[in-house]
Amino acid sequence: MEILRIVTGVMAENCYIIYDETKEAVIVDPGETAFKTLEQLKNLELNLKYIVFTHGHFDHIFGIQDLRETCGNIPLVAHQEESCYFGPDALEAHGYDLQMMGLPQLTEALSNIPVPDCWVEEGDTLAKVAGIPCPEEAAQWKVLHTPGHSSGSICFYNQQEGALISGDTLFYGGYGHSDLYSGNQQELYTSLRRIMQLPPDTKLYPGHREFGIPLKEAIQGPWKKK
Repeated sequence: MEILRIVTGVMAENCYIIYDETKEAVIVDPGETAFKTLEQLKNLELNLKYIVFTHGHFDHIFGIQDLRETCGNIPLVAHQEESCYFGPDALEAHGYDLQMMGLPQLTEALSNIPVPDCWVEEGDTLAKVAGIPCPEEAAQWKVLHTPGHSSGSICFYNQQEGALISGDTLFYGGYGHSDLYSGNQQELYTSLRRIMQLPPDTKLYPGHREFGIPLKEAIQGPWKKK
């Protein structure tokens, strides 16, 4: 299994392409832009099968439209509690966040974000996605519901590969904001304490900053206090 990082957009969001020798691929968090991702899919001759989201903030989802225009009606996967960021009713959540970030002019552009085709929950694996290729490998990726940065933030944990895709819940050297639309600081601290119970050599693939660093080197912070 290969995990390829692509940095996208002005927020330098980490988009990941996961693939193997079958050349069938999944994208985690397509980011703000898709042109570099599409270029890599073409260069590696990969067949994109589905797109999953760690959460619904604009810098992680804005590239959906371009990917779907080029690759077809690719299924989308997210946690149910992120539904506020998708579909025609998403402007309230995105408008709040973008106002906080000083980017209110981008709100209208997020009015046509499509609704995910599959909602996942705590304990699910990606094998839940209907028609997913390589179901045995998909079953290795377990959903951990880690609210705090947003109410439906999730991580994808692969015990066999020793890998955790953490979105914006945990970075190397920090962790996500909890002051956005559905964020909650105490929930975030609880989620961080839970993540740090995973094997310390688990490699971290966060939504921003460095990647592939062991979890034991991630961060220190007030969230460690019970």
